[in-house]
Amino acid sequence: MTQPQIHHLTKRLMRGLVVLALCLSIGLHWVALQSAAWVGMAVTYSMETGSLSQGLSETFDGEHPCPLCKMVEQGKETENQSSDDKSAPTKVKEVKLTLVFAEIPRFVFAKFPAQVWITTSITADSRHERPVTPPPQQSC
Repeated sequence: MTQPQIHHLTKRLMRGLVVLALCLSIGLHWVALQSAAWVGMAVTYSMETGSLSQGLSETFDGEHPCPLCKMVEQGKETENQSSDDKSAPTKVKEVKLTLVFAEIPRFVFAKFPAQVWITTSITADSRHERPVTPPPQQSC
């Protein structure tokens, strides 16, 4: 491999690690596990009942959790408890970010009457001299 190829692969690896760290920091791993559990449950329950609508109903009713759903719920609770335990002794003020859709201001300008531009030159009409013939020569 050449040096530019290694550099390119290293950059891609570092970007991938940053994306992975961000996903883990916002709890996206729990979303991925829960989604996988729901897909598995939907397939299993649909095959058992013979109906897709009945299988989806049992998947999302909350009364039939699978072991993976229970593990995800337990993991979320453990994560929340550990973050609460860590923040209690330090007494750090928590700042929450609230995203709001703000309307972009629209500027309204008063309508002015159309301007009329003069296309003739008043000074050109007032000149009566003829141009110098032949044109003046440059002196050295």
